[in-house]
Amino acid sequence: MKCIAMFLAVAWVAGAASARADDTYLDDRSSPDSVVRSLYNAINQHQYARAWSYYGDPPAKDFEIYSKGFENTAHVDVLTGDISGDGAAGSTFFNVPVAIRAKDASGKASYFAGCYVLRQVNGAIQEPPFTPLHIQSAKLKPIKEDDFARYSLPKCGDAPDNSGGIENTAATAETAKAKFIAEAKGECDKVADTQAGLNEPEVYAIKYKSKGAAAGEPDNKATLFAFSCMMAAYNESNVFYLDAGALGLQRVSFAAPQFDYAYADQENAKLKSMSFKGFAAASELTNAEFDPKTNSISEFAKWRGLADASSSGTWVFEDGQFVLEDYAVDPTYDEKQNPMTIIKGGKLVWKP
Repeated sequence: MKCIAMFLAVAWVAGAASARADDTYLDDRSSPDSVVRSLYNAINQHQYARAWSYYGDPPAKDFEIYSKGFENTAHVDVLTGDISGDGAAGSTFFNVPVAIRAKDASGKASYFAGCYVLRQVNGAIQEPPFTPLHIQSAKLKPIKEDDFARYSLPKCGDAPDNSGGIENTAATAETAKAKFIAEAKGECDKVADTQAGLNEPEVYAIKYKSKGAAAGEPDNKATLFAFSCMMAAYNESNVFYLDAGALGLQRVSFAAPQFDYAYADQENAKLKSMSFKGFAAASELTNAEFDPKTNSISEFAKWRGLADASSSGTWVFEDGQFVLEDYAVDPTYDEKQNPMTIIKGGKLVWKP
């Protein structure tokens, strides 16, 4: 693994230098990775109409939204991996692993990795106008800078389908993206990435039984969409949307206990007292993950990089909503991980 990481680090430096050298102009549709590199060449030259043209279907609701998504992007370096392909019904589909580093005007860098799917329609069966090799879809996720140095490019083309056969998932995902862009614009700096087609949501199918359901009654179905909201040095915040049927697509809020803390020292390493204030609705979770085996979302929020002070929780999907199951807090900055259990099995167990 160390050798692979070293190779990727060297390849990244070489790829970054090459990308800047080739910024004069690149419009090469002869291979899947060339199309992807041409896309980012167009973005680097602020030629967003050319970037838009590499897609078979529009990458955003409209061109204005797409181009505005790159307003703060000064330069993008791209690294591509081994390409896989598969033919079907007169077309060949290619999977291209990608990692990118996007810098804004101030020099701040954001990192993403994921997969591009490209489609080549058999030229012998086409009629004018000719359809060239083009991008069918793309799915990128934020990664951290320190993770990127040892990041092995993702395997593309063999990922499991989390949609579980739920109908109209793609259409609902577009609605979720539109809601995220409209509702989280003032709080999530990843909204611009979603507008540009980078911050695609993770999509999960949820099957569940209603309370009091009769034996043999079919499962209910819901779809969960998870967006990256913001990324800091050691935390990433996440926003979730849920389509559970009757209420339609809604942003998810999570019940979370609230406390007042008093410390016995200036370093906040020794706790003097902790008082329970009640519950509040959290519209974001930190470092959150969905577990499809248990239909639960967990979070682990580091209060600082050492993670000696933190909070964590688990919310289980029950009867169409996420219910707080477990919660713990470690309020002391004492360089030790010693969390206190607040809620266990849905019950408040903490005693002041």
